[in-house]
Amino acid sequence: MTVSDMYAITCISHSAFRELLSEGLRTFELRSAHNINSIAHVNLGEPVFVTCKAEEDITRETEGIIAVIKAMSVQKKRIDGQGDEYEISVVRIQLERVNTAKVKDAVHSDIGKEVSVDIEARRFYRIS
Repeated sequence: MTVSDMYAITCISHSAFRELLSEGLRTFELRSAHNINSIAHVNLGEPVFVTCKAEEDITRETEGIIAVIKAMSVQKKRIDGQGDEYEISVVRIQLERVNTAKVKDAVHSDIGKEVSVDIEARRFYRIS
């Protein structure tokens, strides 16, 4: 099964990735601009591709998880510091594992923009 034009959530920690893979359900806090931009294009119940790889490292054969969005919310968090910004937006999403997959083709847009992939579903996943 090949799926076209699915948005990718990248740079997920290995421990969080393994938990989603083994438990099937996990909530993530997304802070990266490219992940927030990807989620902005997806509705509840739609699938995303989840990987530990950095957005610029996604190539053919990158392995990951197909997951559907079960819940989503946007929160503002205040940051103490000397910078010009004191508040950031955080998107909390609850993902449910559907299958594992590998990338057939990746589309990288500008820095900080979303990443979309064409994927092929797989039956088995090798944790490295």
